[in-house]
Amino acid sequence: MRIPAPIALALTAILSLSALALPPTAARAQEAAPASPDPRVKFKDGERYLRDLAESLEIPRKEICLELSRYDCADKAFRIVLGGVDPYEIRIMQPLDQASLASPIAFDRVALQVCSNRVARDKADPATAVLFKPAAGRPDAAWREALTDRLYDRILRRGADAAERQRMAGFLEGLEARTGRSPKGQADQTLLACFALASSAEAAFY
Repeated sequence: MRIPAPIALALTAILSLSALALPPTAARAQEAAPASPDPRVKFKDGERYLRDLAESLEIPRKEICLELSRYDCADKAFRIVLGGVDPYEIRIMQPLDQASLASPIAFDRVALQVCSNRVARDKADPATAVLFKPAAGRPDAAWREALTDRLYDRILRRGADAAERQRMAGFLEGLEARTGRSPKGQADQTLLACFALASSAEAAFY
């Protein structure tokens, strides 16, 4: 999949979205936080992750993420590095004890493909748009607020709090400076904001 230039330029900003509003002391406190006492909190494997997003973004499971337009992301392309097993072909009977170095890269790759897929579908059929609504007006404060509501509701299945709304608004304003205010720029902003949430720790764990 070839990533458009505006998207490639903005990807570096996405990795810092969750820390945009955190002062250094808060960041240090986050790093020092103890592990969750809830044993049910764990990294989703690729299949669970894609099924959740398929339902949330209304894309058929078999169409949501295909590497090279051919290989299913969770079942074939990134099966082991996303926590899956393959007892029949490569004799891996249980998930890896630790995530591989390639796991974060694969996870981001899958999230980007999924969000690109949803935005492309929205552009092709605006009447059934889920995230990007071409006729929703210029990307002003109200547009950013509405997009934030849609993203949090769809991807994280909850509302955004005040701090999250502020961070997302700042993130989108920064993207606007790179992508512009045209419909294409709005689509790119929607894609990148979708990617930021879909690749977040909250989306990756359950």
